[in-house]
Amino acid sequence: MNISKEKKLLVFADMMTINLSTFSLFFLKFKSGFFQSTMEHSYNELFLIMPIIYIFWLILFHMRDMYRSFYFRSAIEIFLHCFSTLTIGIAIVYLITIELNNPDTFFRYPLIVYYFFLITFIALGRLFFKLILNRYLRKGIGLRNALIIGYNKSAKRIVREYLKGSLLGLKIVGFIDDDPDNPEYRGIKTVGNFENFDKLITSMQIREMIISIESKDPLLINRIILKSKDRNVFYKVVPSLNDIISGNVRTFELFNFTLLELFPDILSPFQRFLKRSVDVLASFGLLLISFPIMIVSAIIIKVDSPGNVFYHQKRVGKDFKEFTVFKFRSMRQDAEAKTGAVWATKNDPRITKFGNFMRKTRIDELPQLFNVLLGSMSFVGPRPERKIFVDDFIKTIPFYYKRLHVKPGLTGWAQVKHKYDETVEDVKEKLKYDLFYIENLSLKLDFVILLHTVKVVVNFRGH
Repeated sequence: MNISKEKKLLVFADMMTINLSTFSLFFLKFKSGFFQSTMEHSYNELFLIMPIIYIFWLILFHMRDMYRSFYFRSAIEIFLHCFSTLTIGIAIVYLITIELNNPDTFFRYPLIVYYFFLITFIALGRLFFKLILNRYLRKGIGLRNALIIGYNKSAKRIVREYLKGSLLGLKIVGFIDDDPDNPEYRGIKTVGNFENFDKLITSMQIREMIISIESKDPLLINRIILKSKDRNVFYKVVPSLNDIISGNVRTFELFNFTLLELFPDILSPFQRFLKRSVDVLASFGLLLISFPIMIVSAIIIKVDSPGNVFYHQKRVGKDFKEFTVFKFRSMRQDAEAKTGAVWATKNDPRITKFGNFMRKTRIDELPQLFNVLLGSMSFVGPRPERKIFVDDFIKTIPFYYKRLHVKPGLTGWAQVKHKYDETVEDVKEKLKYDLFYIENLSLKLDFVILLHTVKVVVNFRGH
């Protein structure tokens, strides 16, 4: 079963259980005689408001990430997630419908009953869905093809757990290892090496790649990510104690066998929605406010040095996707004509007089507000880099690929805590700050970084 089909079935199941909960409450309140009612109500009235009820609950379920795949989630996790979401929903309904001048609305038995119906029907519906999914998976229907990276004790343990049924949902089709003479282990063969495995991902329809703990070398993972980044696969590793303590990865317990997801989503759909909303509103507002500054800057750039006002360049964004970044030109027009792609340095002679001022005040970054508004960038995130540098860094710097799991930003923790990149060592040092940001991503941290950025601009400490 693919994810989109699973999600559609879940939405359909939720609509049915929302129907059952709402109609049960309507019958109990207005038709059963259990509650006193001064007015007669018909089911036609309920039909009229059902679309609003659907929209409310389905939007809330989406924001609370209720439609994340059931493949690697336990029944307890599903129930607790459902319980917390419905509790939030009922609290919202209570606050919306309360009448401050009517004490009778402060405590309402029907709302408590509705809450009970929702938890019973929706949670049971989802648990029933999980049982059906597991039944199909045990029959071999809807399995995800998986490759094990490495051939060692840890990899063999994964195979043993798989054969015991601990990795329900996966179908392991082979090992990836550079030794072609590895013996077959319990029916699983070495099907490729680290140079050709990306072709196997397509030909064998691989969806999951499990990285053995003994082969979890950072540069090896860099190579794996670089070769398979466009293949729409998920990465998991067998955890080490360091992984668990650092919290860099999300744990999936598959029938008492733990794997770690390499690229967990730190933010929930609702938090992502809030972050994007702030980006859109703030970038639009700042574009309006800074428009006079941008006009004046454009005129000065034209007077200060010959060439275009704007500087545009391809940069690598989230999930390795390239986009065009826009800035005010702060260097000579032919800055890289003889040298090719090189970094700017402190007191770089290519920087114009006004360009130096723009860099210190971050005025040169203002056109990037359009990138934020259009969605290729965020206000806060790692600095976007050129593909020629990214391709080199990802091969030589451990964990550099993690920067490409989030949107790049106008500013970021690394930008405000470390100087401008001038050497590879600077890149490695700033990566520590970027990884801290990615692993602790939150709206609160974004706000702290924005405050630091304001301080940098006010003190003319930009580069």
